[in-house]
Amino acid sequence: MTKRIAVIGGGHGLASVLYAVRHESAQLTVIVTVADDGGSSGELRRRGAGPAVGDLRRSLVALTGEEVALGRAFKRPVTVNRLGCHPLGNLMILSIADAFGDLARATEWLGERLGISGLVLPATAESVSLVGDAGGELIHGESAIGAADTRIRRLRFVPERPKVAAGVLEAIDQADFVLLAPGSLFTSVLAASALPDVASALAHTAARVVWICNLEADRIETAGMAAIDHLGALQDHGVRVDVALYDPRADLHFEAPMLADKGVEPWPRSLQGGRRGMHDPVLLRTVLQELFADEASAIA
Repeated sequence: MTKRIAVIGGGHGLASVLYAVRHESAQLTVIVTVADDGGSSGELRRRGAGPAVGDLRRSLVALTGEEVALGRAFKRPVTVNRLGCHPLGNLMILSIADAFGDLARATEWLGERLGISGLVLPATAESVSLVGDAGGELIHGESAIGAADTRIRRLRFVPERPKVAAGVLEAIDQADFVLLAPGSLFTSVLAASALPDVASALAHTAARVVWICNLEADRIETAGMAAIDHLGALQDHGVRVDVALYDPRADLHFEAPMLADKGVEPWPRSLQGGRRGMHDPVLLRTVLQELFADEASAIA
């Protein structure tokens, strides 16, 4: 039976996971935060061009073979007088979304043209902004949260309960595995997984929810936080975790009893390649295949 896999997150950590799973024989749905307000995405949002689409572009590219010319073109910078210089993929996604009147339909259409296997969906059907609660001080916006030198205690959303994109809840409900991709804890991982409707779907799905732990803390956003603090933040935001996949030699790692106390199954495996702090897609692919096979054996 074909596996059904949902992957949730944003940023470069999500792209690493997609490079690892793109050749899997699976029904794949990627659920991507659109809360970014920095870089090209932020500039386009400020100019009123639409929601943040940079992570959607990265996800589409990560699932596209290098031989596909359109995928390579997605990364090329293009200058449009009114909007400035941006990756072509960002401009194409927004333009097609405007034509369809639906961002999810636009990414689905582009995925078909890129020849990818699977769906890449925005987590929300509307623009959403992040608000970090740092113990009474409110920090507004993804970029400001990522640069805050005070510990974020709680992540909020504006609007408070954003409408999720069509297909997102169904993909989580029907999945065999949900992978929470590594990435900046508040501005990538929780920005997608802690959306109220997404967290509720995670709580009720029959899938195994697998969190791929970061290898090290962010220099600013999660400075001083241990792996158990990252897990605590996920659970405090109502994000279910069944399995923690981590590198026991990384800065962020666990002792198995820590996870047992949290009701989480440990999967310690080698995940770091030559680049410090970056998950190696080849190692990650091997470990995920092992995890998928382990589940299949248990069912058999």
